[in-house]
Amino acid sequence: MKDDDSIRLGKENILSLVRRSYNGEVVLPDFQRNFIWDRQGIEEFIKSLLENVFIGTFLILETVPGMEPFNCILVQGAKKVNPNIEAKPKIIILDGQQRLTSLFYAIYSPDIPLKNTERPYAFFIDLQKLAEDDIDEAVFSHPKDHMFYKNLLDGRTSFDTEKLKESKVITLALFQDISTFNKLWYKEFNNLFDNETAEKVKAYLDNIFSYDVITLSLSTSFNEEPDKIVVLFERLNRTGVRLSTYDLLVARMYKFMKLREEWERLFNDSNNYQNIRKLASYEIENTDVPFSFIRALVLSKEKSIKDRDLIKIDSKILNKEEWKRVVEVAEKKVLSRLFYQGNYGIGGDIDKWLPYSTIVIPFLALYLKHDHPDVKKLDMWYWSVVFSESYSGSTYSEIMKDFREVSRWFEDDLLIPEVVRELRDQILKGAYSLKDVKRVGSSLFKGVFNLIFRNDPVDFFEPENIAFNELNDHHIFPKNFLKVVNVDSDIVLNRTLIFDRTNKIISNKSPEDYIKEMIETQKQKNVSLEEAERRVKEIFEKHFINCEMYEILKNTSKDLPKEKIKENFERFIDLREKLILAKIKELIGLREY
Repeated sequence: MKDDDSIRLGKENILSLVRRSYNGEVVLPDFQRNFIWDRQGIEEFIKSLLENVFIGTFLILETVPGMEPFNCILVQGAKKVNPNIEAKPKIIILDGQQRLTSLFYAIYSPDIPLKNTERPYAFFIDLQKLAEDDIDEAVFSHPKDHMFYKNLLDGRTSFDTEKLKESKVITLALFQDISTFNKLWYKEFNNLFDNETAEKVKAYLDNIFSYDVITLSLSTSFNEEPDKIVVLFERLNRTGVRLSTYDLLVARMYKFMKLREEWERLFNDSNNYQNIRKLASYEIENTDVPFSFIRALVLSKEKSIKDRDLIKIDSKILNKEEWKRVVEVAEKKVLSRLFYQGNYGIGGDIDKWLPYSTIVIPFLALYLKHDHPDVKKLDMWYWSVVFSESYSGSTYSEIMKDFREVSRWFEDDLLIPEVVRELRDQILKGAYSLKDVKRVGSSLFKGVFNLIFRNDPVDFFEPENIAFNELNDHHIFPKNFLKVVNVDSDIVLNRTLIFDRTNKIISNKSPEDYIKEMIETQKQKNVSLEEAERRVKEIFEKHFINCEMYEILKNTSKDLPKEKIKENFERFIDLREKLILAKIKELIGLREY
């Protein structure tokens, strides 16, 4: 099969796609089931059609009934409005479901509540607003139990044309048949305006009737080899078309297990799986998590986890029993260990402080393959990955390589993984530095803060652990204080975490001034000056600030010459890097020299 012969650029009338959805000819793959737009999103989409603006491309797969490669479902609401509908798939919408379903909902008005609502809605166009070119106000919606909606009805379900004319509005439900609407328009609504205005209003409406959406169409040959859709997907991703390999896998596996239902059942179990829910940021739509579990399972069986290979897995690898095993190991062994602050210092905010979400894949795979992995070696590998930025590209080749090498290392002490060996060599040769690290999202930046979290640090003023509190990324030499000095104050070596309110108190002060305040705070607890200062030093130690660095801070006042402030800052940074590097060396298995 040549892709050039099987993929073509074309267009489809969007209302034709909606009508064919009503008849069951246009369907969705099972993985496209969840409709998530709210009423505002639907209104904005209708406005885009009225103004004839570009709404993006649709990726469609041509098929014939009985030949479809995925489990297919009707557009949401189709069964509600057409109870006798039968799926006769001719087009599968691979990308464009939200847009298509939005227009279907607006036109056929199924009795289904929209997102963040308890009631179904109906959508309208204010013709007077169109006449005034006020598109923003022209499209609106009301719940079906609203008096506005009920007052427009003739009986229980049909709209009264005279009442619509009186309000100068039309319902999107009239768009179900273009020819019927046009007859109604010229018989009833056209006379509401003078000829020129009526033509302008009708031109806006015709933008919807004639709107052709740009399509990328995959021919029926893709039905026979659905794995090639993944190859295409990888290519299209580079040009802006998004299609999830996980979703394709969900559809491919439906005969053996319903992955989506399994994930939803797990996620909705409020009594269990708290770590998994935390990893997913408590969002059931976050399918990256179940997909990472599947990758880990496949990796544990020493198979490729690249997209084009994953789509080929079968029920021998992924089934209900294996899924359950993966979930239990992830929850009870991997994530419980990963999220424990004393181990990896991730703290309470997983999204912010987990260095790489992809690191869960090899971590879990190693636990799936080895019932009792060597946790000491596992830790050395983990910190080596974090402080070498080896997953910054999220390459699955690197993950697979690490899995193989760490597995062999568990069996033979001499087979040290390359990522561990190279970081050790860099540090020993003096070629490793943290002085240029300042990008908040990098694993190096997060890694330094992970080390701080591991120390169980407390706030500068409050005797409480900083974890699980509203924190601020604090500049130890305050940024405003350093404005007069030509140094980069944003580097990670000049930063730590304290309470947000504490940061606001000291952000404009010199180190000398806020240390004095810290000492005074301790003295208020009826202790001596000596004891108060000891306690302040103890607080700083948790933040990788030793006695020598403390003295530098204590003696850096706003009255010092600029050259001296700069000298103190640079000396402080040198010492703090040395202290943090000593901890990194310990964690990756290097002894102090």
